[in-house]
Amino acid sequence: MLENIVLSAAKRFTNVSNSDFWFGANDLSAQGKWAWIDGTPFRFKDWDNGQPQNSLDNGCGAVIMQGAKWISDNCFKQKPFVCTVPALAEAKTTTSPPQTECSDGWTYFNYTNSCYKVIVKNLTWSDAEMECVKEGSHLISIHSWREIVYATNLAAPYSTNEYAWTAQTWIGMSTQDNNAHFKWTDGTPFDYTDFAPGEPNSPGYENCSNIWTGQISDEGIYPCRLYNYFCNVSNANFICKKSL
Repeated sequence: MLENIVLSAAKRFTNVSNSDFWFGANDLSAQGKWAWIDGTPFRFKDWDNGQPQNSLDNGCGAVIMQGAKWISDNCFKQKPFVCTVPALAEAKTTTSPPQTECSDGWTYFNYTNSCYKVIVKNLTWSDAEMECVKEGSHLISIHSWREIVYATNLAAPYSTNEYAWTAQTWIGMSTQDNNAHFKWTDGTPFDYTDFAPGEPNSPGYENCSNIWTGQISDEGIYPCRLYNYFCNVSNANFICKKSL
């Protein structure tokens, strides 16, 4: 089956310069623990020699068009990609479809059935939350690696790669008990804990949280990870979220 996918991809990607393409293998939920993005069992593996490179900045899988072997690579690289969808089943009578439209300025994410908005204002964490409340929302809560990747990509155009915390993005995570427990401002369960290495730190001081949208590996900073930070700093932007 994979060979057929590679042959089909090679025909479709004749106008691109890439020698490989993205597919659904990743270890974003736990470094070195590879899985499929759709949650199906990860039973078949066909890695190339020396692969996968189980490092923080090589968390996504790609297929080499010549030979169909797998490699790991940086998730933020641009490559062609192949999607898969379930086979069509017999149509069934259903109720009205769920609402999938967000108001102007908001972006819909079908995986969470929620709307998101990046607001570019230099505000402290609490002021950013109040700004979201005015919009009928809260600072973003994150419940899966898919959602943190989505949020990172959403905010990236409004952030920078410079090594400055004030250039980064507030999220709705906070703690009031020396990092013993964290919570989201929207009251949803705190069920996603993919902190960056060494985080959370500075208990009792860094009680609020942000994400980095640029990769600064020389400084030990990576995107798509949770960071705690000082609440009274004015970050460059923040993400609001509201469910439909």
